[in-house]
Amino acid sequence: MSGVNRPKPWFAGTAPALSIVLACAVVWAALPAVLLSAPHGDNVEQLNWAHGLQWGYFKHPPVPTWLLRGGIELLGPSAALTYALAMGCVAVALMMVWRCARLALEPDLALVALLVSTANYYLMGRGSFLNHNTVMLPFVAVSAWAVLRIVQGASWTIWLVLGMAQALGLLTKYQMALIVIANAAALLAGGVHRQPRFVRHAALAGAATLLPLVPHAMWLANHQYSSFEYASHSLLAGLGPVERLRSSAAFLGQQLARLAPALLALALALLIGSAGRRQAAARVEPAADAADAHTIRALSTLALLPLAGIVVLTLVFGVAPQNHWGATSTLLIPLLCVVALRGTRRLTIAPAAWATLLAHLSAVIWNVVVWQTNPGPHHTFAARALTSLVQNHWARHQSGPIRLVLGPDWEAGSIALYLPGWPAVIPSADTRQAPWVEPDLIVRCVALGFGRPKEPLENQIPATLAAGATGRTILVARDSRGRESSIQAALIAPAPGLICP
Repeated sequence: MSGVNRPKPWFAGTAPALSIVLACAVVWAALPAVLLSAPHGDNVEQLNWAHGLQWGYFKHPPVPTWLLRGGIELLGPSAALTYALAMGCVAVALMMVWRCARLALEPDLALVALLVSTANYYLMGRGSFLNHNTVMLPFVAVSAWAVLRIVQGASWTIWLVLGMAQALGLLTKYQMALIVIANAAALLAGGVHRQPRFVRHAALAGAATLLPLVPHAMWLANHQYSSFEYASHSLLAGLGPVERLRSSAAFLGQQLARLAPALLALALALLIGSAGRRQAAARVEPAADAADAHTIRALSTLALLPLAGIVVLTLVFGVAPQNHWGATSTLLIPLLCVVALRGTRRLTIAPAAWATLLAHLSAVIWNVVVWQTNPGPHHTFAARALTSLVQNHWARHQSGPIRLVLGPDWEAGSIALYLPGWPAVIPSADTRQAPWVEPDLIVRCVALGFGRPKEPLENQIPATLAAGATGRTILVARDSRGRESSIQAALIAPAPGLICP
């Protein structure tokens, strides 16, 4: 046998696996810190929300914001912290993917699977996005590992781990429901329903999944189900027949593009391995026994069903798929590809390492080229330089600290990040998006208002607040490369006769 069913110490190969994962995390957390002048929009959104600990937020469940708030309590707010936390989630997910690989492959092939998995572009160029897709990755990977362990006969404690991972995933993003369905299908595909005490263990996992959701459900009821409203834009899109086909094809094409570095690295590893082993005899593998077959069936279900589920939702129910849904839905596909190729001798660590290194290097070069030739707003928005101008503008009109910032969420949040005291941001002055801010604070205290320069301020914050704006100006700054950024700034006066607490 290839070693699939031999007893394997859980720590075997941990050092090289950990080294690979840490190297990826460091590179892809450092790159945006160097190239970006303002954080990704998703990262700024989390920074805006992290001012308050809630059981839910305007658009999503709470776990990513809790994670960031914990990091801020330790290290203070910064863009670099958001990149590091995001890549930390990627690192944990990759380590758990490697643990999944160890349950289905011999140690060397498990490292090959880890190597090519790191080249999934969702985990490289987009890995530093601190959003709900990225933070969901560890819970998807942990739940997959738990399912495979259960298929191989693990005790009730792993069922409890499965339930808790599913609960935390659902408290990260509702898309985890697709993963829960895939987990259940994988357990059945692996024959777990024939195991003793299956019903009891499944009930334990179900309780561990559902009970932690109760506080979030109560929050939803008290906040007009705002996160459901956000999700409904895609789920209730009601696409027509032609658009369903077009959207499904576009979604699958995007997932193939994001997986392309990993798939190309795998193909290159095979090519290099083939060239180096032309004289070697092909490996002869005996037929897998029942336990192997159960594990492979379960893994195949875990890897393919989430992606297939999105396509079914699109074709049958007219859901409008979002490309970023593939971040978690494609996580296990490189591993499944290695499992499918496990009978060949051409897959070895050295060729896979060189091929994966080339994939990462190419992705780094691509990001640098984009930064140089076609930069996006997060490359060019001179948040730090604008912050200095904002502070000077405030000092000419007001004394004391800035307590509230109103305006478009990304611009306002990017500048607030560098202001002294990291003042609270109320995106578009919509208090539903920042319920931790006292409702009357806006009308009692002078607030700093921002707007995009080419739009009237009245279109970006409530007209009643814009009517009381004073000190309106356009602030213009340049970054280190001479690229111009501008922001509309104003002081939003409080209502007459009220005292700021």
